[in-house]
Amino acid sequence: MSAPGSSYGRWSSPLTAERMASCSITLHEVVVDESTGAIYSVECHPTQEGRYAIIQHLNGHRRDVLPKELSAHATVQELGGGSLEMRPYGQILFVDEKSCSIYLLDPASSQARLIHQAPEGVRYANFCTHPTTPQWILAVKEDHRDATPETQATDVHNTLVAIDIESGQESTVLQGDDFYSHPKFDPSGKYVSWIQWSHPDMPWTGTVLYWGEWENGRVNNVSRIAGQAQAESIAQPKWGLDGTLYFASDRTGFWQLYSFGVNDRVVRHLSFPNLEEADFATPEWELGSSCFTSLDATTIVAAVITHATSKIVLLDLSTLAVRDLGLPYVDHEECANGIYRVSPSSFAVVGSSTTSPSELALVSITPSFETQRTMLTSTALFELAPEYVSLARPFVAPQKYGPQRDGLVHMFYFPPRNPEYEVDEKKLPPLLVNVHGGPNGCVKPSLDLEIQYWTTRGFAVCAVNYTGSTGYGREYRERLSGHWGVVDVADTVSAIDYLAERGMIDRTRVGIYGGSAGGYLTLQALHLYPDVWAAGVSEYGISDMRALQADSYKFESQDVDRLLLSNVENPEERERELDRRSPCHYAEQIRAPLLLLQGTDDVVVPVAQARMMADAMRAHGRVAEVVEFEGEGHGWVGHKTIYQSFRWYEEWWTRYLT
Repeated sequence: MSAPGSSYGRWSSPLTAERMASCSITLHEVVVDESTGAIYSVECHPTQEGRYAIIQHLNGHRRDVLPKELSAHATVQELGGGSLEMRPYGQILFVDEKSCSIYLLDPASSQARLIHQAPEGVRYANFCTHPTTPQWILAVKEDHRDATPETQATDVHNTLVAIDIESGQESTVLQGDDFYSHPKFDPSGKYVSWIQWSHPDMPWTGTVLYWGEWENGRVNNVSRIAGQAQAESIAQPKWGLDGTLYFASDRTGFWQLYSFGVNDRVVRHLSFPNLEEADFATPEWELGSSCFTSLDATTIVAAVITHATSKIVLLDLSTLAVRDLGLPYVDHEECANGIYRVSPSSFAVVGSSTTSPSELALVSITPSFETQRTMLTSTALFELAPEYVSLARPFVAPQKYGPQRDGLVHMFYFPPRNPEYEVDEKKLPPLLVNVHGGPNGCVKPSLDLEIQYWTTRGFAVCAVNYTGSTGYGREYRERLSGHWGVVDVADTVSAIDYLAERGMIDRTRVGIYGGSAGGYLTLQALHLYPDVWAAGVSEYGISDMRALQADSYKFESQDVDRLLLSNVENPEERERELDRRSPCHYAEQIRAPLLLLQGTDDVVVPVAQARMMADAMRAHGRVAEVVEFEGEGHGWVGHKTIYQSFRWYEEWWTRYLT
């Protein structure tokens, strides 16, 4: 029965800020020693000030095998990924976050040996060891030595290098393109494959897959396999056990699986029934992603994604038959190697379900295709009881606002839920609108403890997959091009209308929040539709597009043109459009109070962006508060920051929405 003071938004929750900060980790990459069955995961620990540990999972035990003074995190392209690789004889190659140097780790003794010193300003990631002469490794190299903060978009150089880790010899294998990823030796060691692309493309707009012949530190006779700038995205190429190259391409409008044979040099579409409009890959914001892997010469296990929801299937390459393994996972972390082979009948997986947070598990497949699942670690060191869990409800709303009104808006709605409180049917809950980053990213229906933090307190949450979101095919994500900060904002208001018209939320108590591109959407929404919002929170959001372009980091530096200016040709009009899409110029129109959370060391969206927005708000007498987290970057990793961010959020929503 509801108690006094138990109105929506003020419920007492088992999810406290301290618990979220001290009892949670994030899972990143996974490698496997197939000779022993040992599985190694990279975990970021807030209680160790965001250190990235390497955890061994073997025979039911877990152990941090990385020396405490080291942190296994590569920073090529700033966003991470490709930090480690499993070597022969059970050793792990990894990059240390602080020095960017390459180390060799012996998990048995927890001894790490420096094998390749990175000069100041040089970074490495995305390794592959030669199968027969393992002193040779391939790596992506990123050189910042010519760059200043003002020229990092143009004077950072990416190449593909070969390193002899015994002699220390390093040679440039490929150069001239803006980016490289997924360097891979074939099982024989005769061939090398890789992806490359140039500005203005991102990995999900246009990349090219190549292969060539390996010769003692060089690659000869290079040929294109698939892909096209600004037209076709290639993702996750990997060699099968029989020497066939598998990869995903979105040439049909979805990231479908293809094979390439080195003998006949023919690309074949592996078209599986009822999966023609499913994705076998995700946007590669980070290096080293893995949504599928070969178990044997004729079997692939894969996560397939439809409407931002995934499932794990077994694919028979000889018959093109598909078997749903019936596993509960509906989301596979973009920052983790989602699926990795352990043996011909088992694999490691990082994923989350609708009722449990992201976890690392070992899945074994019996001869009768039943699965046995062993959870190795969870991102939450506690369990949220099932009676507290708010399950995602998918909805699709028509576009009612903005320049595009001929499409649909996808969303997941999470109603308030807490067994200790009885819902008053005569009252409607306040709504928190969660807008994801990217903007070419997405939200999923899996259990997210940050969302549950609010639903257990009596808020409803609507997570919007606005136009431009991934998980719905190439056409849906490309509809945002030229309309960033306009169509996505309008879609969010359409989603609110949809819920309000059905009597699911209190239209007068709506808050909006998001990080990065989600923070930008928040700022745009507050001034474009000022009557909709009661409050807003932006985490490291963009407020001035011109300033962002002036000091943007290389990876995303030219994507602003695609997202904002692809429909504008006149140079003078382009300059005016940059101003029109910069919310700091429209602070006077904002009515809702705004909280800005920002890391001082953010190189993706610099701290000046938050300061400019707050100054503009205050100049017009608006309510704006800036909280700067010292030493944090583009996202929070430290215990103190995570704790304080939840406390700031909670105080803000309580003050303005309840």
